[in-house]
Amino acid sequence: MRVKPVLLSMIMLLMQGNGELFDFHAISSRQDFHEGESMCQNLGYDGLAIINTPETFAYALTITVALRANGLGLHIGLRNNSETKLVTWDDGTFPASDAPWMPNSDESDYTSKQYSVLSHDGYQRAIHNKEKYALCGNHKNLPTEAHGRTIQGQQPTGVSSSLSVTKVLSYLECVLLCGQDHRCRVAEFNFDLLTCMMLGPGSYGYKANSRCQVFVRNGYSS
Repeated sequence: MRVKPVLLSMIMLLMQGNGELFDFHAISSRQDFHEGESMCQNLGYDGLAIINTPETFAYALTITVALRANGLGLHIGLRNNSETKLVTWDDGTFPASDAPWMPNSDESDYTSKQYSVLSHDGYQRAIHNKEKYALCGNHKNLPTEAHGRTIQGQQPTGVSSSLSVTKVLSYLECVLLCGQDHRCRVAEFNFDLLTCMMLGPGSYGYKANSRCQVFVRNGYSS
């Protein structure tokens, strides 16, 4: 018997603080990475935008369509830290393993390049310090948004490790936890154990378990 993978569409929003959801601002003049960062700060933002979830990345693509049509990308807050030699977003988080790198491009490009752009064709990529547009954003107390679907009476298979297992009171709380972690792609709520198991990017199957409910977050290509 085939199991239908989608039983309910769901969009969960979690607002933190008084910030507006996805408060990004695109600067349409050309400048280098540091000039773009400074311009963002002068506008009241923390710096360049952090787009480290499928939802923020999709929103960034939407609001920059016209600018990217000019053939230029936008500086974003992802860089190779000169001290640690690690590629991180400006809030200290690492790019997810399913991050939308330009084809034939990934974190290894940062061995010779230090900065990042949202490219004109819709990928994130490493660059030298060239003149581009800039995308501004804040880095603290960010609102989060998780788009996905619910699978009733199933549990993930092919799980080798989890991001976390947390005691929760409800499936809704489990979904909200997933939305708060930029790495989360699947969250399983167990009705008997009252636990939320969060899984990172991966290829998972599902099997019947009437005591479980699963939230499957949309990926970058959804």
